[in-house]
Amino acid sequence: MTQVKRGNARTAVMTRKQQRFSLFKIASVVLGITLLVVLLMQNDPFPGVRKAAMRHRRRQTEVITSSSERDFRNPTETVEEIKTEKIDHNSEDATAGDGAAVQPDTGGDSTGNNGGRIYTLELANLNDGKTGKVVIQTRPEWSPLGVEHFHELMDIEFYKDAKFFRVVNDFVVQFGIPALPQNKKDTVIRDDPVVQTNARGTLTYATSGKDTRTTQLFINTRKGGNAFLDKQGFSPIGEVIEGMEYVDQIYAKYGEKPNQGKIQQQGNAYLDKEFPLLSYISTTYQGTPGDHS
Repeated sequence: MTQVKRGNARTAVMTRKQQRFSLFKIASVVLGITLLVVLLMQNDPFPGVRKAAMRHRRRQTEVITSSSERDFRNPTETVEEIKTEKIDHNSEDATAGDGAAVQPDTGGDSTGNNGGRIYTLELANLNDGKTGKVVIQTRPEWSPLGVEHFHELMDIEFYKDAKFFRVVNDFVVQFGIPALPQNKKDTVIRDDPVVQTNARGTLTYATSGKDTRTTQLFINTRKGGNAFLDKQGFSPIGEVIEGMEYVDQIYAKYGEKPNQGKIQQQGNAYLDKEFPLLSYISTTYQGTPGDHS
């Protein structure tokens, strides 16, 4: 019978203890690393890396939305600025007491003073499926370059079937992307100096930055006006002189959900499928409804 020597037995016992100690040490190291990772994630020791990643994501977003017009600020986000805005309610630019648009100063002719014109936009698919006629008077003295460009677009009925794809209650209704993508106009015009406040009922180009006016427009619908837009360079080109009650009935429940990039690419095909209740301009013509009948 082979006998196990005492010395060898002690060596075997020590080896088992060392194995248990090694396992305990490994577990401790793993636990320590885990706690360190959690701590680092909470404290964000690399803010520069995080900020760089955020800038990269923002640049990617800007590239994706470069074809979209600027989503200028909603007045609900600038309450204090609006409260401190000085508006002369006694001037001809001020909104009437009931929130109606400023009345025209022409004799009802389809051509306004200083080369201005009067146009009618017939709206369809308003709230509850109603229709309405909105009469607009352009004001070259406010925005000569903008008015000239708008006249050119109206002459070719560019806005026929254009939908109001961005509607923000008590702020603006926006339109101007053509029903058919192939009808897109790439002409870009310079900004005009802002000489008229964005009162309720005024018609103004939307932009994507300085000197980027193309075809998109919005009508100011806030009862107190959107004077804070003046400082951002938004120069009104005209005003609603009749039918503001129909502008207020433009379907608003989609809000800002329609994607401008997809509208640019697919036109009304995209909007008809995804947002069938949008109000739109069924037809346009120069003059008042009475002139056209």
